[in-house]
Amino acid sequence: MSGPKQRRRVLVLLILAWIASCTVAGPESAQKFFALPPLPPPHEYGDVVIDQASREAGEDAVVFSHWSHRARYTCRVCHFELPFAMEANGSGISEEAHRKGLFCAACHDGETAFGHTTRNCSKCHTGVRTDKESSFNKFRKSLHLPEGDYGNKIDWVEAKKRGLIEPKQSILEPDFEPIPYDQEFEVPAAWSMISPAQFSHNEHMQWLECSNCHPDIFAIEKKGTQHFLMKHILDDKFCGACHMKVAFPIDDCKACHPSMKY
Repeated sequence: MSGPKQRRRVLVLLILAWIASCTVAGPESAQKFFALPPLPPPHEYGDVVIDQASREAGEDAVVFSHWSHRARYTCRVCHFELPFAMEANGSGISEEAHRKGLFCAACHDGETAFGHTTRNCSKCHTGVRTDKESSFNKFRKSLHLPEGDYGNKIDWVEAKKRGLIEPKQSILEPDFEPIPYDQEFEVPAAWSMISPAQFSHNEHMQWLECSNCHPDIFAIEKKGTQHFLMKHILDDKFCGACHMKVAFPIDDCKACHPSMKY
């Protein structure tokens, strides 16, 4: 047997072999199959190096840790109310903008958080990822944050549900309440033998604004997600815009495909 039939048979056998390997080894096999990028240690997961103009001005780059801010503010504060882009070095950050109270200076004003002053430059302009493991562990223990399996190894959604953290939804509107939108839906997998992904608007609306995802990352029209494939997620598109960087990484298939058997 040769030709198209042989190729289809080989493809089916490869898929079955991968599913069988997941049954035995779980997430590790998924990681090898999809060539997922290696994860940094928990205290470095979500760190972003910001260097749009720092080195040109003779300063070290800024290393921003999401975990140290996430207990205080939701994602929408920085990525909706403040002009921070969803990708590193896409915001047009400058010293002039900070002096006008934009970007980091919206909070780092000397009252809400330490000020944007010459004396404090070295607190952010570290140039490289510094060893924050001890302060990270102290942070986790002081708030009694529940453990997660990936990323920072913190279950942020559960921490918020328990009231262990109360991140602000807004710094512009004190009485702001997120839109009560709890629609859940299934996203069919491209492979018929893989169960659908489950998406909860309610869990995401606790942290984000509709415009964070629509229409730039996800088109609202159904046809706009016709190329919604794992290979694109691995290229930081769709869910990968957050779930390969700051939100929990996609190392465990069942985190999104809960009906998968392994």
